Amino acid sequence: MAPPRKLALQSLPVERRTSPPLRAERSSATASGHSKRRIAIALAVLVCAMIVLLPETLFAQTPTASPTPAPPAEPDGVTRGGYLVHQSIELGYRSTDVAGSGDMYDTLVNLRTGPRILDQTLTMQSVDHQGLLFDDLYLNSFGWGGDPNNALRLRADKNKWYNLQGSFRRDQYFSDYDLLANPLNPPPPPASGGSTPSIPILNSPHEFATTRRMSDFDLTLLPQSAVSFRLGYSHNNMTGPSYSSIHEGTEASLLQDWNTTMNSYRLGVDFRIAPRTVLSYDQFLDYYKGDTDYQLNPINQALLPTTPASSVSLGLSIDTFNKEPCAVVPPATSLIVNGTLTNVTCSAYFNYSRKQRIRTTTPTERVSLRSNYFQRVELVASFSYSSATSSTPLDESFGGLITRTSTLAFLGTGTADANRISDTADLGATVHLTKHLRLIEKFYFWAYRIPENGNFSEVDNDCINPKACTLLTPLSATAPMIVPTLQTASFNQTWTRNQTELAWDISKKAGARIGYRYGDREFNHFNDFLPGDEDHFVGLEKTALLGLWARPTHALRLNFDLEHTNYNAVFVRLSPRKEARYRFQTTYTPRSWATLGGSVNILQQSNADAQTQYVGHNQNYGLTASLAPRERFGLDLAYNFNSVIQNAIICFNDTPPAGVILPFVANAANNNCAGNDTANNLMANSYYTNHTNFGMAALRFKPVKRVIANVGYSITSVDGSVPQFNILQPLGSLQYKYQQPVANLSVDIGHRLAYNMGWNYYQYGEGSFVGPTAPRYFHANSLTESLRYAF
Repeated sequence: MAPPRKLALQSLPVERRTSPPLRAERSSATASGHSKRRIAIALAVLVCAMIVLLPETLFAQTPTASPTPAPPAEPDGVTRGGYLVHQSIELGYRSTDVAGSGDMYDTLVNLRTGPRILDQTLTMQSVDHQGLLFDDLYLNSFGWGGDPNNALRLRADKNKWYNLQGSFRRDQYFSDYDLLANPLNPPPPPASGGSTPSIPILNSPHEFATTRRMSDFDLTLLPQSAVSFRLGYSHNNMTGPSYSSIHEGTEASLLQDWNTTMNSYRLGVDFRIAPRTVLSYDQFLDYYKGDTDYQLNPINQALLPTTPASSVSLGLSIDTFNKEPCAVVPPATSLIVNGTLTNVTCSAYFNYSRKQRIRTTTPTERVSLRSNYFQRVELVASFSYSSATSSTPLDESFGGLITRTSTLAFLGTGTADANRISDTADLGATVHLTKHLRLIEKFYFWAYRIPENGNFSEVDNDCINPKACTLLTPLSATAPMIVPTLQTASFNQTWTRNQTELAWDISKKAGARIGYRYGDREFNHFNDFLPGDEDHFVGLEKTALLGLWARPTHALRLNFDLEHTNYNAVFVRLSPRKEARYRFQTTYTPRSWATLGGSVNILQQSNADAQTQYVGHNQNYGLTASLAPRERFGLDLAYNFNSVIQNAIICFNDTPPAGVILPFVANAANNNCAGNDTANNLMANSYYTNHTNFGMAALRFKPVKRVIANVGYSITSVDGSVPQFNILQPLGSLQYKYQQPVANLSVDIGHRLAYNMGWNYYQYGEGSFVGPTAPRYFHANSLTESLRYAF
């Protein structure tokens, strides 16, 4: 079950997330008493100030009105060394108070208590454009001191000589939505299908706590010359602990020490070969390193009845009723008694590790042309060629017991390599047939092939006597078997698409366009390059296009687009044979201080094949309003509704425990998947529904010259459903409400100082039952106080 979306209506200063170490102890009840008192006092002051100041704002008369409240006056700045300098810095302290699930709070919000450098800005502008090193400089950063997202951005330029842009971003990502990949271990008897013992998994088996650091630098030399040069570099590194899982007899928990790096180099040159015509050449070099290792996370351990004592990990799934990892053997009443395993024929792990060092090099060359040299013709064209190489050694080892194959250990080694050769071409042309009539042509071509080779060897230690194979069996009672694997394959694709449109500006108040798009997509998969091993698929796309726009009055704008597509074939079960898209947007400005907007975006898909009967849609409807009838008062309103539905026939095999009735399973047809699959004998029309309502209101007012205040509220409400295959399966993020009231106050206290106070409240709750895991409900208060100095 995917975690809910992170939607936030933030107060000022901008609030961002932070991530503590993985599995760190978190308070799920309240913060310290000092933080509570601080938040309570500050909230009381904030509420009293708004109550006192609000009436004056609502009833005060002003001589003029503007669409938005007037921003604070920009400081005059100072002049030094021929530059006009502006600078600001905002220092503050954040207090947080969390009640409920700390892990869910960190997943959605993740703001912590402590001092912060909330924002910093420096601008320098040359007074006479004769600066020594630069004419303009802009430097901005935010989030330093503990926030999960912080960034630094730099822009500098020297007239006719260079443009420089650079940035650094750091994102700390934490995710522990405990239903994700959770086996939902059952409760103990007398519950139907109860397990002995009952060990719930309280955290997501795929928990993440990683840090991503991203740097980008781009330099343009001689930007206004006939020949200009471009240089660029990007560095992207992601590291940190995370968890995963693997199924070898039972579902083992793995600690994956995430470590990936991408270095990108860019070189380009632009030639102005004619008036309004630029020919460009670019060279890109991407180098990727994947150094993520995996090792056993020994959860749910039990002692073996040996001397000296040793232990094994039973993995994530503990369901003795369904023999996961094995059943309880009488006279034992539990799989684990006094910490000791009572059934030594369980699938279990002594150790597991997998090491890979993925290295990928991707050089790309691109030639592009932009021109409107001819009076009635605009041209855009590009062609790129890329040849990537990737290689990785593999070192995988396992020790334990896989009862299905009577395997006590295996060791896998080998190497794999692949190439990716890609050609991409784009061509676009606009021909102005008349002053009001245009012919628009777009052509796209993409072809790639990925030949790959693998040479692996696995040594399996399988028990000589499978019936006597247990966790106590020594390796000397196994027969090593070498299993070599030599694989050669290739996956190739060619995609061609052409779109032709005729656009007509009927008048200054209306226009239309009509067009047609044709696509040809071909896949070829060669498994071993042997006769008859080729998988060949061809898909054709035919799309009718229609667009209308109108501006009946100066205040009203209307836009409508339609696309209707037919495909001759599908590549996966949920691919449509028919697809229609409808888009409508409108804006209405009845007054200079009022702007209203609306949008409709509908996607409909279907596939009438008898074995699929797929129907789906994604519908989105939105309304917005921005009102500022007075200079000191403004109101923003927004509402959005999103409906996602997918229905398709599925075949499955499910036997609920005695006494458990699952309507979807009970109503399924037992017809061996219409005679096509005896292993999955049940067939039914599966469904996925998700209806999301989002509403937001924000009120801003300026009661006096030196005070600005904002209050707001947003709510996300989701109501969805999926088939239930497990009585313990909650709907989770398919039914939840996420509420976020906000308030903030800014006071200009003089001497270039401003005092800011911002309060956020977060409340997340699900409409379904919790399930056999930790509750996910939380509510939290976050208060930020700061001083901003600017000149």
